[in-house]
Amino acid sequence: MIATDWTEPLARAWGKEPALLRAAAPADLGHLHRTIVAACESFRAGTVFRTFPQVRFHTPLGWLGAPGRLLPDAADPSPAGYRARLRREPPGSGPDAGFLLSVRQPLHTDYPLWSAVRDTLTELWRQVGWPCLPVEAELTEGDDCTRVRGLAVDSEHAVLTWVLDGVLEVELHEVAGGPRVLRAAAGELLYWPEGSRWRERHLDGCTTLRISVPRAQRLATGAVKNLLAEDVRDRLEYDGTVPCLPYPPPADGPAAPAPAVIAVGEATRAAVGGAQLPAALRTRWAAWCSSAGLEPAPEPRADVPLVPGQRLRVVRAIVRVPDGPGRRIWAVNGHAFPIGGAAGERIAQQLWPGRELTVGELCRAVGADEHNGVVTALLRKLYRLRGIDLTGDERTDG
Repeated sequence: MIATDWTEPLARAWGKEPALLRAAAPADLGHLHRTIVAACESFRAGTVFRTFPQVRFHTPLGWLGAPGRLLPDAADPSPAGYRARLRREPPGSGPDAGFLLSVRQPLHTDYPLWSAVRDTLTELWRQVGWPCLPVEAELTEGDDCTRVRGLAVDSEHAVLTWVLDGVLEVELHEVAGGPRVLRAAAGELLYWPEGSRWRERHLDGCTTLRISVPRAQRLATGAVKNLLAEDVRDRLEYDGTVPCLPYPPPADGPAAPAPAVIAVGEATRAAVGGAQLPAALRTRWAAWCSSAGLEPAPEPRADVPLVPGQRLRVVRAIVRVPDGPGRRIWAVNGHAFPIGGAAGERIAQQLWPGRELTVGELCRAVGADEHNGVVTALLRKLYRLRGIDLTGDERTDG
C-alpha cells in the first residue's frame, strides 16, 4: 500500500532540500493516459501555439513540429500499448532512440482529474503555505529520453513530480554542493526546491505528473503587469491604428511622443492609482485560492432550472474574500465573482460542504420567498461552477 501521509515529511524539506517519498498520485495511470490522448487530438496536424493544453513530442535530436502518428490516439489503450506501437512504426517514421511526450496544462479539460490534483495540493499547501501565483501542471510519457532544459539556469520554481510508471532519474545541481542523483520509481514522489539546476532521464516507459510552483519574486511582477495591462486596455478605445512618430523627425528639436503612446501612459497612471487594480488582484487571488493555484480552471458546466423542491448537496467550500464595505468576492473551483449585501452572508452560512437541503429550505433559512429569483440565480451559478450538485443528478462532476 502506497503511503498517503507524505505532506508532513515534504513540508519539513520544503524550500531546504530535495526529497524522495512514497506517495500516491492524484489519479491512476489509465486516467492520465486518456487525458494525454484527448489533449493530443488537435496537435496531430502540427504544433498549435498560444493554446492550452500544449503538446510537444521530443526526441534526442529535438522536438518535432508535426508528430502526426507519433502521438497517442484512442487505439492506444495504455502507455505500454502506445510505446509498443511506436516501436512497430516503419523505419524513419518513428523515433529511432527514445522519446518524451510532454503535455503542459492539460488538467482543465478533465474536471475529475483537475479536482483530484487540486485536493491533493490543498493538503500540501495547508502545511507549507498557499502559493500566491498559479502553478503549472505537466503530464509526460517517455522512454529512454533525457531532458536537459533545467541545466541552463537556476530554477525559479519548486518542482513536485509523481511517477506512475517506469523510472525517473534526476541529476540535481544545487546552489551549494556537488551533483546529486535521485531515482524515483512508480508510486514515488520527487521534490526539489527552487534554485536548483537539473537534468532528468525518463526510463523504462516513464509516466509522470509534474507540478511547478513559482517561487521567484520576478514572477509576481509578471502577474501584476498582466492585470495592469488588462485595466489599461479597458480604459482605452482602440481605433485599429499603430502609433508612429513623424518621419523625417523635426529638424529643430526632439520629436514629441505619439499621442496614442501618451494616452497609454496616462491610462497606466490612472490604473495604478485607482481601485480597480487592487480589486482585480483580490479577485484573482480568491480564484487561485479556490483552485489551489491550478490554472486554467475548467469551463462551467451547463445551466439547469431550479424549483423549490429540488434537493442540493454542497460539494465545495466557498472561498470568500472581503472587497470593501458590504462586499465579498466568492470563488469556487477557480472562478471568482462579487457578492454584495447581507443576504450573501446569510446564504454562505447555510452552504457548508456536505450539507443537503432543498432550494425552498435555503430560501426560508435566509428569510426569502422560496421562489426568490436572486437566491435561485446564485444557486444556479454555484451549480455551473460545480460548488453544489443536484442530488441524484447524473451530471455531477461533469
